[in-house]
Amino acid sequence: MIVRRLLPFAALGAFVLASSASAPISAVRREPIAPPAVAREFRAAWVTPMPDRGFRDWPSAPGLSADSQKAELRGLLDRAATLGLNAIILHVRLAGDALYPSTYAPWSAALTGRSGGDPGYDPLAYAVAEAHSRGLQLHAWFNPFRALLPNGPTPVASSHVTRRHPEWIRKYGKQTWIDPGDPAARAFVLQSILDVVKRYDVDGVHIDDYFYPYRESRTIVRRVHRRRVATHREIPFPDDRSWKKYGAAKGWKNRDDWRRDNINTFVKSLYEGVKAIKPSVVVGVSPFGIWRPGSPPGITGLDSYDELYADSRKWLREGWLDYVAPQLYWEVGGTEDRFRVLDAWWRSENPHGRYVWPGLYTSHVYNEPDRWPIDAISRQIASIRDARIGSTDPPGHVHFRLSALTQTDGRLAASVGAMYREPALVPAYPWLGAAAPAAPVVQSAGTDGATALSIAPGDSVHVRWWLIQTLGRDSTWTTTLRPAGDASLAAQSLGSSQALEFAVTAISPTGVASPPALLAP
Repeated sequence: MIVRRLLPFAALGAFVLASSASAPISAVRREPIAPPAVAREFRAAWVTPMPDRGFRDWPSAPGLSADSQKAELRGLLDRAATLGLNAIILHVRLAGDALYPSTYAPWSAALTGRSGGDPGYDPLAYAVAEAHSRGLQLHAWFNPFRALLPNGPTPVASSHVTRRHPEWIRKYGKQTWIDPGDPAARAFVLQSILDVVKRYDVDGVHIDDYFYPYRESRTIVRRVHRRRVATHREIPFPDDRSWKKYGAAKGWKNRDDWRRDNINTFVKSLYEGVKAIKPSVVVGVSPFGIWRPGSPPGITGLDSYDELYADSRKWLREGWLDYVAPQLYWEVGGTEDRFRVLDAWWRSENPHGRYVWPGLYTSHVYNEPDRWPIDAISRQIASIRDARIGSTDPPGHVHFRLSALTQTDGRLAASVGAMYREPALVPAYPWLGAAAPAAPVVQSAGTDGATALSIAPGDSVHVRWWLIQTLGRDSTWTTTLRPAGDASLAAQSLGSSQALEFAVTAISPTGVASPPALLAP
């Protein structure tokens, strides 16, 4: 029986892929066996330095040396690849800052402990290279309009948006925000994101649920009949100036509608801007899981349409994103069965066939006092897969957060890892380009018991990845994904005495696969 096994490249030994031609493989002595198909599923995790109930992904603390930060990141990516993930969503803009060198924002204090502190290397460039070397996609995650973190480090660098453009800044309760109602502010934030698309080899751009801020209230205490009575009053977002100038003066009658239009304009411009620079870079959005209470009937909860001014259903209906990862942070079978009901609802609101890949509250299995059972996340993954049986919609999900999967007790990793026994590729995005590459041209030569493979594209269609499958003498297929730009790679020694067959498939930038090229020593 032929079985499959995912062999993380970080754990491999010495198998050379070279761009130059090698001696052709010896004549095939038997009919090659077609390799097993590799499933398609988006298996991602958010990675952020933001602390949350004791979790912190990367860097684990500010002020670590560059070498320590790099070592930590390599370790996390090794574990992600070994577990079976295929994408990382890395937080690169927390609040008017950057985890990469930028003319739009100072260095994040999450790196060195102070705003503007140079860590001595480019963390985003390093993360992209290290992720790709392990067959992981890297999506850059931005909080567009959050200017400062509550209780964040001070002072901020002179290049911070709060100092460069104080006219855009709004204090709101404990929060500090860039006003989305100011067109110049929106354009500035948009260009800061597009700058990353221009300069880095990222696979995707990702924004989450922070558009207008979650509402805050103040407590007012007054005496009523000699008793102290506390009441809570909602704090209005202080955008009177931009509303008068860019809303009421432009004919808008309703401030809420105007605020939603500001965010709609931003999301549409982001999608169009990314595609104008690099059409194959995907755009993902992770909104609050409930668009509006009552949609679908029976669902209650926070109204993100009215509170965050996020008309996320419109973005999906208009095709202004390539995938949506609604934050379905409820257990399967829990309150109102929100997880399954909302997963189905989001998929029903999808006329353009974009991907719906729920965000999972994975760290909640370790959160006190109401922690979920260890198998809660596996049941969510199973629910997502079951709901897509018989459809053309591939499954997928995003874990919040990676550090939850790397806990030292190993229980969650074992539970989730059991769902990832079979390797999976990120699904293709055919609406971004449906051309399939030709089967690659593969040659092989053996030296000192090892096998060197030379792989070249079979035609002019650009190739992003090589999918390499190897059939061993034990009838086991091993699978690895390599960046197509690699000139030479180290992998396990796979001499002709150890391998019955090689199968190499070209994967385009939009994820479309070629037929495999088969080689049998």
